Amino acid sequence: MARRNPTAKPATMIIPNGTDIRVDVHGQLNIRTPGNLVIENSGNFGVLESLTGSIRIEPDAEVEAVEVQCADVCYVQGSLTAWKVAAHSLRLEDRARASIVLQQTEELEIGKGARLVGNFEDDKELFVLFSRFADQLRSLPLFAKSAPEQARVEGAATETDEILLEATGEVVESTQETTNPESVASAGDLSDPLFFALILLEREFARSAYGPTSQRVLEELIKLLQERDLESLGLTYKTLCGRVVEPGPDVRRAYDLLEGFFDQ
Repeated sequence: MARRNPTAKPATMIIPNGTDIRVDVHGQLNIRTPGNLVIENSGNFGVLESLTGSIRIEPDAEVEAVEVQCADVCYVQGSLTAWKVAAHSLRLEDRARASIVLQQTEELEIGKGARLVGNFEDDKELFVLFSRFADQLRSLPLFAKSAPEQARVEGAATETDEILLEATGEVVESTQETTNPESVASAGDLSDPLFFALILLEREFARSAYGPTSQRVLEELIKLLQERDLESLGLTYKTLCGRVVEPGPDVRRAYDLLEGFFDQ
């Protein structure tokens, strides 16, 4: 057994009053604190939030977060990958790296040698831009074959059909009997909202952060989109999405896209 060095001074962790630290259903750590927050080590987070202060990511830290929110400044000295950053200002110091999809800040400072990828104001702006290059996105190898389709094994269709049956209250035959490759191929391309909903759902499915029931629901939604079964999708998407336990941001955005398409 290794002996403890009596002269070594262990680091001290101080958790201020009002700090909320918890792990969400996706296994991501969420930290909300009333004051400043400093991240020294690399990690994967759900939400990093400072209610009244700043957030700093130290030089050696590689941080991935769904949302970063602070009232003052978000300093990045290391690496930050985030879906959304909301702060008074964003500052990237020398050699910092940041990949941010949605950036909601009043000020932006980028140091020499720093790099910022992405700078959308909101979801609408993002999808409008993507819609302009929908053909290019569809041609990417990433979307040629979907992970759920490759992962599906014989007999799995029975489980998803049971989910669809519960959602519609109607009799649904096994997909092994009803799926017609020719009819799927002739269904034509998806409209942009449905195409982007498919991208979001496939990405969420690949994370495998949900339980078995939620994973099967996501797989069923993806299957309906891939097969262009818009009639069944329109009847069931609300019920299916409602069965996803603690849906992540991508699932919620996909739902909004589906709702906007079918309720127009």
